[in-house]
Amino acid sequence: MKISIIVFSPSGHTLKVSQLFKQEFEKKDIKVQLINITKNQNYLYSNNMKQYLEEELEEHDVILIGGPVYAGHVEKSILRLIEQLPEAGGKHGCLAVPFVTYGGVHSSIALEEMGRYLKRKNRKSILSVKIAAEHTLTKTLSNVINEKKPGQFEEKIIADAVERIAKITGGDYEKIKDESKSFLYSGLPERILFNAFSQEFFHKKFKEVSIDTQKCIKCKKCISVCPVNMFDYSDDIVKMVLDKKECILCAECYHKCPVNAINYPYIEVARKRLKDGYIELEKEQSAIYPKE
Repeated sequence: MKISIIVFSPSGHTLKVSQLFKQEFEKKDIKVQLINITKNQNYLYSNNMKQYLEEELEEHDVILIGGPVYAGHVEKSILRLIEQLPEAGGKHGCLAVPFVTYGGVHSSIALEEMGRYLKRKNRKSILSVKIAAEHTLTKTLSNVINEKKPGQFEEKIIADAVERIAKITGGDYEKIKDESKSFLYSGLPERILFNAFSQEFFHKKFKEVSIDTQKCIKCKKCISVCPVNMFDYSDDIVKMVLDKKECILCAECYHKCPVNAINYPYIEVARKRLKDGYIELEKEQSAIYPKE
């Protein structure tokens, strides 16, 4: 068996989960390719993403694709990537495993929509995984949601998923059924809401990140941590070089700036929405679907 993993990871949590998947597969002597598209211009903004995937994606039986949950959806870069996947067949296997990381508030329709997009690309989702991770936006709130996660429990979930994948793929791939209907675990009102309104609908009006040039010390940390390359350094100044609509509100620049030079108004919105970090969380934070 051969595995390919593609991940977008603004805060590093989804990448950690990908690396844990890779380690568990390698324990079983299964070859794994890991592609991290974070900050990668070829995948984030290129019109030739499909070509890059054709060139970089190695032969595989199963493809794992992972990203964070924002506003009830998997981050849009992942959906864009799935749309550009090479057609299944030949060296590209027809089996898929979507996975997400999230702050524990709700994972909503993220796995559901990934399964739907994968099906359009003739991939069968044999299972999916949601993993609770530290909620980056709550770092400055009174309570940090899921602090220091993923941890040991999440590692066990990942190990269990790898065990199931290894067993599922032991037979005739053509006879394996698509399990994406099991990803529709959110309540009906929530599913209706998030299927009707996109991630952009919920976030668009809050994309007002800016730099206070009077405070900025040109350390360039915002440049190094921004997962979508919003910032650059030129003419002896750090500046935003992309349209604000490209911001994904991950807050990495805000949290990493040592002099508070990043204006990030959404943090106060998040404080209210998340009840200063004490909001009720999804009851089963980390899980595999379908249930065994």
